[in-house]
Amino acid sequence: MEEQSGKQIKIIISAAVAVLILVVTLFCTEKIQAEMQMQLSQNLEDVANQNAMALRNQVHSNEQLLKGLISEMQHSDEKVSTGILKYTNFVEAYGLKRMGYCMTDGMTVSTDGVVANLSFREFFRRGMNGQCTITGVLTDAMGDDHGRVTVMSMPVRNAAGDIEGVACLTYNSDKFNDSLQMESFEGKGYSFAINEAGEIMVAMGNDQLELSQNLFGDVLGRDQRNTEVIKQICDNLAQGESTQGTMYLKEEDYFFATPVTFMDGEITWYMFTVIPADFLNHRITAIQKNLLVMDFFVILSIMSGILLFVYTTKAQQRELIRLAYIDPVTGGANFARFCQVVDNMHDKRGYLVSADIQNFNSINIAAGREAGDRMLKDVWEILESSLREHEMAGRMREDHFALFLAEDSREALVERMEEISGKVHDRAVKMQVPGVYLRYGVCILEENEAVEDGYSRARSARNCVNEDHARHYMFYSEINQDEIRENQMMEEKFDQALEEQQFEVWYQPKYSVDGSQIVGSEALVRWRKSDGSMVSPGRFIPLFEKNGMIARLDEYMFRTVCRQQAEWLKAGYNVLPVSVNLSRASLYYSDIVERYECIIKECDLDTNYIQLEVTESALEGKADILGVLGKFRDMGVQILMDDFGTGYSSLATLNMRCFDTLKLDKSLIDHIGDESGETLLYHVVSMGQQLGLHITAEGVETMVQLKYLQKLNCDDIQGFLFARPMPSDEFESRMGSREA
Repeated sequence: MEEQSGKQIKIIISAAVAVLILVVTLFCTEKIQAEMQMQLSQNLEDVANQNAMALRNQVHSNEQLLKGLISEMQHSDEKVSTGILKYTNFVEAYGLKRMGYCMTDGMTVSTDGVVANLSFREFFRRGMNGQCTITGVLTDAMGDDHGRVTVMSMPVRNAAGDIEGVACLTYNSDKFNDSLQMESFEGKGYSFAINEAGEIMVAMGNDQLELSQNLFGDVLGRDQRNTEVIKQICDNLAQGESTQGTMYLKEEDYFFATPVTFMDGEITWYMFTVIPADFLNHRITAIQKNLLVMDFFVILSIMSGILLFVYTTKAQQRELIRLAYIDPVTGGANFARFCQVVDNMHDKRGYLVSADIQNFNSINIAAGREAGDRMLKDVWEILESSLREHEMAGRMREDHFALFLAEDSREALVERMEEISGKVHDRAVKMQVPGVYLRYGVCILEENEAVEDGYSRARSARNCVNEDHARHYMFYSEINQDEIRENQMMEEKFDQALEEQQFEVWYQPKYSVDGSQIVGSEALVRWRKSDGSMVSPGRFIPLFEKNGMIARLDEYMFRTVCRQQAEWLKAGYNVLPVSVNLSRASLYYSDIVERYECIIKECDLDTNYIQLEVTESALEGKADILGVLGKFRDMGVQILMDDFGTGYSSLATLNMRCFDTLKLDKSLIDHIGDESGETLLYHVVSMGQQLGLHITAEGVETMVQLKYLQKLNCDDIQGFLFARPMPSDEFESRMGSREA
């Protein structure tokens, strides 16, 4: 009896344990599924935000173009009705159907020569009320092609602030839509954008969606199950908030929608990213099946259930760890894993290093996105293979990597970093993209300091590394905090400075070798802030070269010089060639030649009056850039090799036949009077002359230097001996008239 009672107790206990295990198992199953659902939901949100950013960037670029067009109109003395025709080149360059200008009565002139009355258009009425607009899909009312178009418009004000017209850009709606196509979720997802009225402005990846359809009436209204969905979306969008949920087209779909604002907040679209529910559910089906099988065996056997539960749970944990800590591009540790490992190290004596790939964008531009991803994998292999015991590496994002290196001395660390950077450079050269190195910021990881805090200091140091080839690293202890704050201020003020034309063109004349006459000049940039104070070019130019803003400044300077040359010609001055500097960042833009050619044509300027200066270090053996320079020369624009002799120059570059003029750097001129320096200068000049190059000497400051250069038969002289850089009005006073 007692034995039977004992068995019953064991059975009850076993049953209770089985039920308990089953309950615990079911609870864990639900928890894991919820976690995965949350991760997938977050993934959907991330993709939606990326799509929204791409849309915002595309429209913002067009918005800046329209603002530039309005600025041109406001500063031009030419009648708008005829002046609009000169922007024809921009139509093709920016993928537009036309540019147009609506006068106060609605009569509209356009770049394709068509005139029509658009006073009935809503965008015209909004423009005359001072509002910016991006329309829905319209039927083209200008010309014979009445296709679908989208119009971006802004009011144009006169000096008194009164609205005197409306400027507009017209896009072929289908082409505009095609330019924004993005694949997501292995091609299963699709995206679309609607305006405040619910009209579909952009549709990507779903043949059920068409431009000009209304999301609520034409699309979701087909299925009664969407009634609550429409209400939910409308409520959230009315408050300008993101929203997510489930909608029904042919099947059940998950969506995430986020607002995207343009035109300084006047226009709001909503970007939807959608993925079929089956696609997401498929990802967790295998795990769900495993859990159900585990539940079944738990009921049959307590021990088997326990073992199966433990095994499956551990497998799930490993999968979650893999998802949480493995970088999807390199297959190695991500930044979260890096922080976890280093934080848990018993001995943290060593250096925390923030590294990025200098000029990484040039790989994507020159060789494509796949080559960029391959380069990231190659860099990871180099970093991982260089690690020693008690060291760690991880990829943070994009081309940014984190390292913990347990070196005993600073010198050994520098040597090791340079070795790694050299290997990265060699891999890039094989891709035919030289000029790629690793750039480092370094700090000592303090005792009990969180890795993320230390990495922030290392990253600040990395951002202070100058783009020269002598040194690719910076220690946090070396950086100037005041300089960092000043750099941030200059970056923040850059757009305003361009808009307010705070960047001035100063001219430094070039004289004939006998000093008797001006034969040309070089355009130099100066920044005069709104309070009248000047910012040294040595402060802002290196910063803008590092953050990529220099390309916009280059184009601004080129456009300003071309306009000034055209004005001087019109005024009857004896205009001579002006050389404008072209940075390496500008040379990496694939359409740089076309953009600059448009500016020259827009100013109606002969190419004999404009030249480009390029440093030899900008080439670094890249054939694509040599091709760009060749296109400029085919246009008739002369190319000057600037700063020859600064330490990067290679005599082989002289034989590339991509330059017309060799500008001798001041460092060569300063050695006049020294026998070895004069010998070097003599041979450099002789070699250049034998190759048919025009020779200009920069930085000439003394009569001794001038007399030696005259002896070498240099073609012209530039330097403080004759003239310092001067504002345009002072330079103008030195120019004679053509009649003189």
